[in-house]
Amino acid sequence: MANGPLLAVAALVPAEHDVVILDENIEQIDFESLKRFDVIGVTGMIVQANRMIEILTELRNLAATLVVGGPYVTLCEQLFEEISDVCFIGEAEQTWPAFLTALARGEQVANRYEQDEKTDMTRVPVPRFDLLKPGRYATVPVQFSRGCPFLCEFCDIITIFGRRPRVKRPEQVIAELEALAAQGFANCFLVDDNFIGNKVEAKRLLRKIIEWQQSRPTRIRFTTEASINLANDPELIDLLVRANFASVLIGIETPREASLTETRKHQNVHGDSLLDKVSRIRAAGLEIAGGFIVGFDHDDEKIFDEQFAFIQASGIAHLSIGLLQPLPTTPLYDRLLREGRLDFSDPEVNFIPKLMTREQLKLGFHKLVGQVFAAEAYFDRVFAARRANPRHAIISSNQRGIRAQARSFAGAVIRATMLGWAFAQAGELRMHLRAARKVLRRNAALGKSRLSFAELVTFSIWYWHFACVTEQIRGTDFGTVRHPTRPPQSLTTRAPQLSHGGSA
Repeated sequence: MANGPLLAVAALVPAEHDVVILDENIEQIDFESLKRFDVIGVTGMIVQANRMIEILTELRNLAATLVVGGPYVTLCEQLFEEISDVCFIGEAEQTWPAFLTALARGEQVANRYEQDEKTDMTRVPVPRFDLLKPGRYATVPVQFSRGCPFLCEFCDIITIFGRRPRVKRPEQVIAELEALAAQGFANCFLVDDNFIGNKVEAKRLLRKIIEWQQSRPTRIRFTTEASINLANDPELIDLLVRANFASVLIGIETPREASLTETRKHQNVHGDSLLDKVSRIRAAGLEIAGGFIVGFDHDDEKIFDEQFAFIQASGIAHLSIGLLQPLPTTPLYDRLLREGRLDFSDPEVNFIPKLMTREQLKLGFHKLVGQVFAAEAYFDRVFAARRANPRHAIISSNQRGIRAQARSFAGAVIRATMLGWAFAQAGELRMHLRAARKVLRRNAALGKSRLSFAELVTFSIWYWHFACVTEQIRGTDFGTVRHPTRPPQSLTTRAPQLSHGGSA
């Protein structure tokens, strides 16, 4: 997926300046070529921390003004003070163009910028989708809102963007969709951290998207992120489906209610069970991706088996599992600091768990990730989800004409060949061919609800992605980057031009 923040920041650059975006997801950085730039910006999230520091260190010998911004520097600005010229903290719709204008005039610029006020989302310009390299991205991000009304203890969204969701006007979002469609993109990720944080405005936007989709010869396919209370609003789910949303990412975190209550994830506890909520959303026509966390204070060694059992029962094929991370500025970080439980001697787990040792937490996490993304367990969930929602196969088929299906099949053949080559390069071709035969037999047993060849290839590619990430997690040197011992009091962040990996 394209890097959304870079596209948004590029749109804020005054027209007289030239902008280039480099994204290490799709290309290597040619550091020699960067000598021609006057300003170079780097951005990233916590998972890109080490690489951000490597890039900034490499760039220090250039004459360009070196800028850093984005979520990670907003939380941990001290790490970047010595390796950058200017830092931008938090949002930068006001500060970034002001900095560029002052620099172009030869005026003195600060080494740290932070807005006094939250950005007015109704004044945000259309991102520079035209700067994306053609043919290199399957999905393009669009942002509707910032902020979330909930109080999850571990989350930095509310500390960066606030608890009152700020939204764009529907007309703005439609203009952005027109712009990305004009560049030939057919898939859009609405990257709000909680798209339904303001349900009234979300519904208003969805109705406009439905109208817009009906006016087009081809429809954009959407995905987004939302809280689990989506399950309690049939109208909202129906609008998402009618607007051509295929899936939604939900922060489930854990099946253990005591841990959910501890972290103030009350929306996950209210009402019927999490599995019932997941089933209700899926039955209405939305696929579900999930986010899970281990390491809460109420987690003991039994949590890993509980998580695996829940994940398999849920039929959620695509998910992320992470170790709890106390991020600076979050209530979790402050609480653990007060309790004397922050400990940065271990870069993988920077706190002292309550009901198990750090080694037990890490070993259990690594084992869980390996279990969840083993081929058999992964495809168990894929087929379970299809059995639970056979309508999805019928809907997907009806939405495509013969020519579109033919193109889809041809593309799937090409992707399957590339995947086979990846298996061969890893020395695992025979093993995966044997697994593929079993998958094909299980798929055939679904009858009319079976997955198409293109869907099977897509799920197989996702499986390979998860398998590779699993190997990285279980064998990664997490490096030496650590959080500061106190939350940053203020600093700088933001950036265009360079990014490393990750999602928006």
